[in-house]
Amino acid sequence: MDLLGRWRAADDPRRVELYTHWSLVPMAFLGPLVVAGVTAGTVPDAGAAVAVAVAGSLVQALALAVLLSRAVRRRPTGRTVEGAWVLTSLLAWASGVLALRNAPGGGEVVDVVAAVAAVAAVVPLGRGRFRRYAPHVVLVVGAATFPFTDRFPMVLTYAFYGVFLAAVVQMSLWMLEVVRRLADAERDRTRLAVAEERLRFARDLHDVVGRDLSAIAVTSDLVAELARRGRPEAVGRAEEVRSIAQGSLERIRTVVRGYRAVDLTTELEGSVALLESAGIACTVEHLDQDGPLPEDLRSAAAWVIREGVTNVVRHSTATWCRISVRREAAELAVSLVNDGVPDRPAGRGSGLLGLAERLQPVGGRLETRGTDGTFTLHARWELT
Repeated sequence: MDLLGRWRAADDPRRVELYTHWSLVPMAFLGPLVVAGVTAGTVPDAGAAVAVAVAGSLVQALALAVLLSRAVRRRPTGRTVEGAWVLTSLLAWASGVLALRNAPGGGEVVDVVAAVAAVAAVVPLGRGRFRRYAPHVVLVVGAATFPFTDRFPMVLTYAFYGVFLAAVVQMSLWMLEVVRRLADAERDRTRLAVAEERLRFARDLHDVVGRDLSAIAVTSDLVAELARRGRPEAVGRAEEVRSIAQGSLERIRTVVRGYRAVDLTTELEGSVALLESAGIACTVEHLDQDGPLPEDLRSAAAWVIREGVTNVVRHSTATWCRISVRREAAELAVSLVNDGVPDRPAGRGSGLLGLAERLQPVGGRLETRGTDGTFTLHARWELT
């Protein structure tokens, strides 16, 4: 998948990771560009020396790019990558300095080449804490550039660039980690909400069924004892057990209906918030000017919207979604249209099949189609 496709298919934390990765990694190759630009313009007659300096800086940039990439992706660097970082930094510094010091006019830019190698070497230190790496950055860059320039302010300038670029790495990695933690917290909050709802449902069932089951158990023991003694009261007690069981079943159905009921207006508001939080532009057209809808149809329409929006967020790369709830002649129509599916025949997953089965008792019909790069979910009910 190309970079644009990966971007569109990713969630927000993954997008921040991609942005951070492709912001930091190219920064590693600024060093060779600076070395090539400065040396080629200053010592045009020393082609071999320039080539050596640029090659050393390029090798260092490759090792630095690998190190930054692994830091963004939270992958361990290991001794091999760390060693390559140190050795290529020494190689870039030594090759540039030695090649240019003996080249005609090279002494004018040797401090710049040494500074580029030193600054690139200390950039990965930004993975640590500022108060720890800042002194080391100043020490390394200062020691690498001081022998080649008698201008102390220039040495401080090079050290400043080293601290600045290391701080950029630190802040970028810190912001990425904050986004990841927020995403983890949001997932934990969602899981806790589901667990809390399950506990509530379990408590409701226990309150409804627990007492009835206890009564059924006690009465069944009494029926068994009366039957063993041949007492005619056993029949009446058995009918009492049946009556308790039927009442308990009806109360369970009531609890389940209340648990599964959804409100159309609430579902529309929640769907808009969910889509917008996923970066999908949403428009809603809700026409209910001919009086309120029957409660069973409102609940069925809400289920269509919930399932459709869930599919858009989870299984598409949509950038916009249009939701419509309207009366058409003697019918109620609910439509969801989005641009997250390429032009191909639309099928039904298990979620849509379950939704179609849910609509059958209220006379609903579910249709799906994919045309012109859009996907449409359409449901209809006849109004009596």
